[in-house]
Amino acid sequence: MIRKDKSSNKKNKILFLFIGIILLLFFFRGALNHIIDGVGYLFFPVQKSIYNTGNYLKETSYAVTEYKHILEENKRLKTENVKLDMVMEFNVTLVEENDRLKKLLEMKEESQKDLRVARVNFRTPSNLYERFYIDLGKNDGMVKDMIVLSGKNLIGKIGKVYDDYSMVDMVTGENFNISALTENNMLGIAKGSNEGNGELYFEPNTFENTIKSGEKVYTSGISDIYPKGLYIGYISDINEDESEIFRSIKIKTDIDVLNLNEVLVIIPKEKEWKNGY
Repeated sequence: MIRKDKSSNKKNKILFLFIGIILLLFFFRGALNHIIDGVGYLFFPVQKSIYNTGNYLKETSYAVTEYKHILEENKRLKTENVKLDMVMEFNVTLVEENDRLKKLLEMKEESQKDLRVARVNFRTPSNLYERFYIDLGKNDGMVKDMIVLSGKNLIGKIGKVYDDYSMVDMVTGENFNISALTENNMLGIAKGSNEGNGELYFEPNTFENTIKSGEKVYTSGISDIYPKGLYIGYISDINEDESEIFRSIKIKTDIDVLNLNEVLVIIPKEKEWKNGY
């Protein structure tokens, strides 16, 4: 009987011990969860900051990549735009050149004289109204004193001839003199000026005060070089100062020297060349 009581007490102690251990485990588990939650709460701002920083770096890297792509695309578009502008400008130049050449060829066909088209390949900025050079020379049949036109405008004559090019002396040059006739038949001399503005002076052979502003002036034909009727320009200014014995009369040409790209050279017939125009 006594052994049974001892055995029963031992079992009870073991049972209580086991129950106590289980209770302690539940207690520590709850405390551990509270500790973990507390630690997580404390480190949450740090975790959030790290997460936000990661997202910011990721977004920044994407933005930088996109910005590089935008710069490359912008550069490509600018290059394409420059190419397009160059093509358009080239096309416009071709159209303008074709128009000029068509007009020159039409005039050549209408003219009773043999004409050669020449390109202006050089001119000096300081002597725009004095002389220029063309791409036809001795090898092309050019000869000194051949007449040069721009459309129906008298430009001048060939002053010097080289193998592959020639120099043209312009009517607006300082030393250029030519017999001229107004449309109202006033005879005189048209002289180039040294003012560099494309104007000539007209000196009439009479003291009659009949010349008018706006009158057209042509070659008179009293020349060994120039035939009658080549257009020189128009009377642009008349000095009416009565105190002067000789009036100052200016002739303005229609020569657009800055856009003078092609000219016509009159090739005289052999008979004309021997006897003069």
